[in-house]
Amino acid sequence: MEHRMERLAGWLIRDKGTDYLATMRGWIELEGVPRGLPREAPAVVFGERTEPARLTVGKIEVDGTGESGTRRRPRLAVRPAGHLSTASGLRRTAREWLVERGFDEIALPMIWSRSEEYGAEEFQLAHSRMDGIDLRILQSPEFPLYTALAEGLDRSFAFGRCFRYEGGDGAASSEHYLMEFEQLVFATTFEGLGDCMAQVEDLIRTLAKAVGVDLDDVDFLVSAPEGMPDVTATGRAVELERVALFTVPSTWPAAARRVLVDRLEEAGASVIALEGDEDALRRGGAEVRLAVETGDATAAAVHRILDTAASYVMPGNDISAAVALQWNPAWEAYLPLEWREDEQSESAYPVRSITSRRATDPDGNERIADAELYLKGIEVAHVRAYADRTQFAENLGRAGIADPEGRFGYLIDALESAPPGMVGMFVGWERLLTVLEGLLATQEAQLYPRDGTGRLVGDAGPHAHRRNRPPAAGEE
Repeated sequence: MEHRMERLAGWLIRDKGTDYLATMRGWIELEGVPRGLPREAPAVVFGERTEPARLTVGKIEVDGTGESGTRRRPRLAVRPAGHLSTASGLRRTAREWLVERGFDEIALPMIWSRSEEYGAEEFQLAHSRMDGIDLRILQSPEFPLYTALAEGLDRSFAFGRCFRYEGGDGAASSEHYLMEFEQLVFATTFEGLGDCMAQVEDLIRTLAKAVGVDLDDVDFLVSAPEGMPDVTATGRAVELERVALFTVPSTWPAAARRVLVDRLEEAGASVIALEGDEDALRRGGAEVRLAVETGDATAAAVHRILDTAASYVMPGNDISAAVALQWNPAWEAYLPLEWREDEQSESAYPVRSITSRRATDPDGNERIADAELYLKGIEVAHVRAYADRTQFAENLGRAGIADPEGRFGYLIDALESAPPGMVGMFVGWERLLTVLEGLLATQEAQLYPRDGTGRLVGDAGPHAHRRNRPPAAGEE
């Protein structure tokens, strides 16, 4: 029989010279336990089972008392995903940041009347005693928040649950989309879109610093049409979801810049200097942020070239500065009101948002007063300036919603006396953790994979019903 590494949690007990692990399924005799451990303590053991009740120890973590006198629990016994402890600290840091700035924590409902924020179908709540009541599980806390602001709620925040089916092809099936996820939501009134973007930037800088990445000297690029209210563009307008960003450090000579640009163009990609003139691509002495459009190249080929280039941008041994440089924080503000043909799905409204304030750019195009923040190419935050009563009613008509009074009469009424400058700020918590923790996929930022299987995320997860049982007769 092939021996397999197992993970067991229980009480480590030494009795008459023999070591045992007392588990929920009985006592296991242990071989190879290091000397000097407590005679009786909680422990996590990794090892190979040589017999049904005997295990050879490969690694062991034991609850003990350190030099400071404080107890130390074996971390793997309670935290199968190693990053969760840091994630807990980041949540605490975010709360402290918000409270210090006058935001009160509130609870927002997860169950609401039919809203279908973007037109996508919601999960419907069914119960034998709820005939005739059409309640849904929210895709985000958007409508409760918008309604509360209209009714007079001011600076508030919540960690809200979101439920959204995003299967299928394309971006919705990528490693950064989830069926159930969390948003840090905070909102204010009497403020503009640009002011709230600055608040989100400050929060992101604070959380980044908590994981050892200093963004203080890194500019947040703003891609937006010229002449829009509250927001000043700091770079060329590009669709951030469709490009890869790369920052060339000022220390790179002209020859190195030419090599990078040539390799990307030879692969079939297009390179745009987002700041300064195009000559900055090929001359040294200035830091330049690039947007790389895949074009005829494959996304994998572009990222391979950029990842290789990133390994050469480290100034001395300052790893933190190199990491911060390539996070490339960038906003895309004032998005088009209507979806493009290649963005439009069967379930979406023809407009991007029914709750956003609208504005017209100098070219006469209608846009929504929204801004999306990208870190390392992942959208991690969204800021939305809300519509007043007139624009909200017009948005419902543009979306083609039948019986708007029947579905949204409560909100239309609330907006009669709503304050100006209502803005909601939404941080995709798992997505942000993915960047802050350096994870490969957003799914790894969760304790459970949100697939209803009851199994934890991560190789260290205690699949007790599979891995902690003795192999059945005849099993390999």
